Amino acid sequence: MTNASNNHLLPLQYYQYAFDTSTWTAASTNTNTTLTSPFPYNRKLFSATYDEKNDKVYIYGGALNETAIFSDFWVMDVATQQFTALPSVDVPRYAHTASLLSNGQLVILGGVAQVNNNGTIENILAPMNSIYVFDTTTNQWSLKQATGVDKILPSTRTAHTAVVTSDDRIIIFGGDNGAAERERAYLNAIGILDTKTWTWTVPSVLGIPPSRRSYASGGLLTENYLTIAFGSALNTYYNDINVLDIESLSWLQTFEPTNESSGSRLSGGAIAGVTIGCIVIVIIILFLLWRFQGYFRWLVKRIHRDIWKPRTGEPVWAETARIIFQIFLLFIFALFLAFVIRQAIKSPNVTQTIEESAAEVQVPDVRFCFDGFPNFPSTDPRSLGVTCQTDNGYSCTRFIQQLDMSVFQPTFADNLGAVNCFLFTAPVDFVLTSTSGANNGSRLLFSFWGDQSVSYGRVHTSVYPKGMDPNVVVYGLNTSVSTLMTEAAVLNWQVNERNDIQATNVYTIEPYTYSALAYDLVDHRYLQSVGWNYVGFLPISNSTPEIETNFRQEAPNPNYVSTHADLGLITIFPSAFVTTIVREVKVYTLLNALGFVGGIFGLLVAVQTWLFGYRPRSPWGVVHRWSIGDMKRSLLRSLQSKFKITDSGIPLVHPVHHRFSVTSLNNIDYDEPETQRITRVEERMQMLEMLFKAYYVNDEVFRSLDDANRNVQLNHLNASRAMNHAMNHSQFNDSGRFPPPPSFLNPRTEKMTTEEGGYPPNGGIIGKPSESYPHFSRHDTDASSASHIPLTNTQQHHTHAPPYQPTTTVQMDDL
Repeated sequence: MTNASNNHLLPLQYYQYAFDTSTWTAASTNTNTTLTSPFPYNRKLFSATYDEKNDKVYIYGGALNETAIFSDFWVMDVATQQFTALPSVDVPRYAHTASLLSNGQLVILGGVAQVNNNGTIENILAPMNSIYVFDTTTNQWSLKQATGVDKILPSTRTAHTAVVTSDDRIIIFGGDNGAAERERAYLNAIGILDTKTWTWTVPSVLGIPPSRRSYASGGLLTENYLTIAFGSALNTYYNDINVLDIESLSWLQTFEPTNESSGSRLSGGAIAGVTIGCIVIVIIILFLLWRFQGYFRWLVKRIHRDIWKPRTGEPVWAETARIIFQIFLLFIFALFLAFVIRQAIKSPNVTQTIEESAAEVQVPDVRFCFDGFPNFPSTDPRSLGVTCQTDNGYSCTRFIQQLDMSVFQPTFADNLGAVNCFLFTAPVDFVLTSTSGANNGSRLLFSFWGDQSVSYGRVHTSVYPKGMDPNVVVYGLNTSVSTLMTEAAVLNWQVNERNDIQATNVYTIEPYTYSALAYDLVDHRYLQSVGWNYVGFLPISNSTPEIETNFRQEAPNPNYVSTHADLGLITIFPSAFVTTIVREVKVYTLLNALGFVGGIFGLLVAVQTWLFGYRPRSPWGVVHRWSIGDMKRSLLRSLQSKFKITDSGIPLVHPVHHRFSVTSLNNIDYDEPETQRITRVEERMQMLEMLFKAYYVNDEVFRSLDDANRNVQLNHLNASRAMNHAMNHSQFNDSGRFPPPPSFLNPRTEKMTTEEGGYPPNGGIIGKPSESYPHFSRHDTDASSASHIPLTNTQQHHTHAPPYQPTTTVQMDDL
């Protein structure tokens, strides 16, 4: 029933749809009011049930209005399109359901029934325990008395949905209490009627139920899934689809149909395959352990050597306590690290707004929809239209085009009349500037044109950023800007337009008014959901154009039409000539957490040092200590070639003399020349210096001290050069270097004080100035730090004591 046929006694209006041609055809009886054959009158809220076996449609009840309610019962032969009246139960009813079972029984449920209550005609909700059933094979009515499990019946309802399952159960959903709209209550509960026992079940359904509604559509999706879609509740119209699992009685959040023939359990072959695979993996692991057992033993020893490092003379309990406490501190550090990582993963996002001044600003797309204004030919001055110009007189009307409402027409709840829309979309090179001159101007001025006698009409204005205008996609417009919106976003926009629930950047303009709209174009950079963004460096984001607007409208001017030929005016301009970037960032990232991690690690190391003393690690790192094969051999060869082993042994590994390696220090043979002992000490000291310089000590301070002494000597030379120019060249040695300072030339001298506490008259230097001393050269390169200078005199022979033979060997098992 339409608005035109409402409350009119016309033949039943029906239409046929041809799937092969995708066309609708109206019945010939729709407009024929002089029919001689029986026919049902036009009505609403009636039931029409299709009998697929007999190709018939059963029509029962309905209403012309709330008082004119029908109780007649008809059947239409689809092939001949002839109506036949059937016996009726004489119970006027509307907004009910009629479900056809596999045995040919038509079950009438719910709805509003008109009854005679002691001479008073009133409308009541049909009870759910008294069910009328029509047998299509015998054309007889019967009344079934239904019961409920635990004496619980579903609520009486109207405008609900009923679906028949394969086992002739009827599932009803939704509906309302049939009251006036102000007092109407809606349902979303499920009721199941077993037509074999005529027993109602009101189950407790799991999952998130659909919204309460009436007039929903329902159907079976395979035998086990009930689909509920669409419907309405007062002024809310639903466009969703909900699926109920009939077996588990739960509303599904995701739907993935499964193959009924495939079970969820693993087959015997799958279990055997998994078992064989596990056995093969165990065999492979055992083979690798046997094949590389030497390496695994070496690995265990090496780990033990790196962990267990007791000091000489230190009891076992001290080293054990150190290791246990170190493990405890590492556990605390691991917990803190896990907390920091979790905090970075769970970190919320915040936005940062960055604004930079700009000389030019782009213009948005603007849609103007005239609501309630009649259409007139283009030659008529009352025809609808929009014109555009800027504040410096530049015409931009050519960027306005009328939209085809046959493609898509937005819906406005006020329903004032015809809707016609126009879209302003300018190319990207059309920009507004903040200064006057040879440019497009700084403001857009839009004038509306139409029938000035229509004061109730409205102009609905919507503003879109370029690239995010769904009108371009829906109406198939050719623009220079590609649309960034997804298909789902465009479809959602169309749904919102049909339901008139767009609220962002949408304004309604009354006739005879002046309006102003300021906008800001925003480049919103949303963080993508990728793991790299948790790091906090060079985040990956999506750039989405957005727009923010502010709107102001004056009150309608009653004298507007006397001085203006248009309907109204709106000015659109940028709020500020800036480029705005709204960047989304995470509050906590792994990069931000590095400082916290480093601070906690340093604190734990300090606690470890305070409790068990400082234990400097080897100058070698993991790469050096855990190297194997050729890498390890090359490291050892380099050490052997750079630091020659002599009969003085290796410092910190071999004792200074073999007599310190015996258990008893009594009766030790000291018959060894003093020069030999001094040579051994010198060799070890030289090797210690080179090792410390190469691995432990930075010699920058020592070189600076040498440079300072050389500068002092240079000053002395400059003074001597002024006194005797001929002696200037004799101040240099053969190598071209400055000679060492006086303290190096006479190493046996020292600064002394006299008995009276003063300094000697010669400056405090006591010694033999005529005694010569060998010159020293600096090792300024890495190559000079190598031990290419022999540490011992190879021509020197020890006659009193045998040369020292180190007994400690290199760990060759590391090779």
